[in-house]
Amino acid sequence: GGEKHVIGSDLQRRPVIYMCMKNQILPGAQCVDQKVVTMLQAIDSMPGGVEDMVHIWDLHGQQFRLSDLNPAPLVRMIQSQEAYFAARLHETIIIGMPRMATVLKDAVWPLVPEKTKAKVRFLSEEEAQEHIK
Repeated sequence: GGEKHVIGSDLQRRPVIYMCMKNQILPGAQCVDQKVVTMLQAIDSMPGGVEDMVHIWDLHGQQFRLSDLNPAPLVRMIQSQEAYFAARLHETIIIGMPRMATVLKDAVWPLVPEKTKAKVRFLSEEEAQEHIK
């Protein structure tokens, strides 16, 4: 898995969590706990009246290992988000998804609730820059 940090907030004061996969060291299966901790940090940073957060997953330059194609860690992350953080997700922006990641997405996408699917955007780097402005 990659690095995941609360990097600030958007114009509506929602925390923005940025995950960069370019310099990943550990397999995704070993990073689920860190992702949950980051989401808890985002919740702690929410000002009064703010209930949700934005996720930016930057997959540009991600290097895949065979173990990264195992859908189990991603399924665990989706389940934890749905169990504990479902109402906290405003939007997830996935930037530069590699072709190999499409196989993983296709394996877990049927498990993702429709309400969550509506909050996910798959964008190129250029589209993401325009969307975030």
